[in-house]
Amino acid sequence: MAEETDGIAVRLRRPMAFLYPPQPLEDCPMPADLLARFPRLADLHSAVLAGLGWDTPIRRETTLRWPREPQSVQQVRGAHVGVAAFSWAMTQMLAEAGLSPDVLFGHSLGLHSALTVSGATPITDTLEVVDRTAQFLAQTHDEAPGAMLAVTGFTPNEISEFCEQMDPPGTVFLAIINSRRQVVVSGQPDSIARLAEQLRAKRAWGLTPIPGRLPLHTPLMAPLADRCAELIEGTHCHVPHIRLLHPTTGGTVGTVSNVEMLWRRHLLGMIDFVSALDEMERSGVATYIEIGVGETLTRLGRWYRRDLPIFGAGNPELLERILHARVE
Repeated sequence: MAEETDGIAVRLRRPMAFLYPPQPLEDCPMPADLLARFPRLADLHSAVLAGLGWDTPIRRETTLRWPREPQSVQQVRGAHVGVAAFSWAMTQMLAEAGLSPDVLFGHSLGLHSALTVSGATPITDTLEVVDRTAQFLAQTHDEAPGAMLAVTGFTPNEISEFCEQMDPPGTVFLAIINSRRQVVVSGQPDSIARLAEQLRAKRAWGLTPIPGRLPLHTPLMAPLADRCAELIEGTHCHVPHIRLLHPTTGGTVGTVSNVEMLWRRHLLGMIDFVSALDEMERSGVATYIEIGVGETLTRLGRWYRRDLPIFGAGNPELLERILHARVE
């Protein structure tokens, strides 16, 4: 069944992939309009927060706004918990409408949602880990000072060569491959600054600093590996019952040990969205739905392939159509 919204034909076919995005890079007063428009979504969102004890007015408010540069630990916690809780609530609402995924992928913070939806981690444990991780990220870690920079206009191989040529070596790395022309580098602040100067001289299309003080998704996080692993202590992992793709390789995460290792090291491992999309294409995925607010992965998906059948459920009009569409 195909319907039109904003010039986009909505046709839902199986196999279907649910994609869980990272935290938005821009200030996002996020789900207020969606929660007002979809009462069931609001109910599910409140229920998730209640399970974590975050259903008080003050705490709830922090989960509804995601500032680009949080000014306090509480804002960081609220933004991260808000992303995960909202994605879970939206997934549940889609399930009630008869829409369920065949394949799952989580990008950065979105990994937590993908793990939960796959059945690998319980939602209560997931939100606890998200909260602990947010507190960890908000701290100052002298052992691994870092910075991150989004770069548009160069291929991943070209950026890898720039990183390898940095002096001193081993101070900046390719951390995230978002598309064949958009990546994120991560490393020591001075090296990131020097790399940005080089890329400006070569007329990069875009250079966007990403807030944060850690060299995430790189080997430079190794001094913090034990503390990253401690974030999941006391949690329970299971074999995914929905196919879950590894954020670095695009391969299937199919065992409890795979899940535990992924969860322990998700802050250290590179993210390769292109490899995941390659695998989904090989697997014959016919519909991609981004589960969250904004269209981060939707835009990147259309960079991957202009006619990729990908839809952002964070668009209210599109979400309305998706909820009432028949799956072919």
